[in-house]
Amino acid sequence: MALDKNSLKSDAVVNLYRAALYLARGSKEVGLEFLQKARRYLPGEISPEIKGLLSSGDQYLKTQKDCLFWAEKILDQYHLLK
Repeated sequence: MALDKNSLKSDAVVNLYRAALYLARGSKEVGLEFLQKARRYLPGEISPEIKGLLSSGDQYLKTQKDCLFWAEKILDQYHLLK
C-alpha cells in the first residue's frame, strides 16, 4: 500500500508507527492512544493480539521489556500494511 498524504487509512497506518515509537520510549498512554486511533480506521487489518492489547493494556505493559515487545509487534504490523 502506497502511503497517501490525504488518506485516513494511510494516516492510520502511520499511527501504528507512532504507537510503536511511543511504547518503545516508555510512554504507554500516548502509545495506546495512537494504537486506538489506528484501530478506528483499520478494524479488520490489525491482528487480534494487538487488539487485545487495547482492551487490557495495563496487564500487558507492566515493564519496559513488555513495552518493547509490543512495540516490535506493532512495528511488524506497520510493515505488513505499509
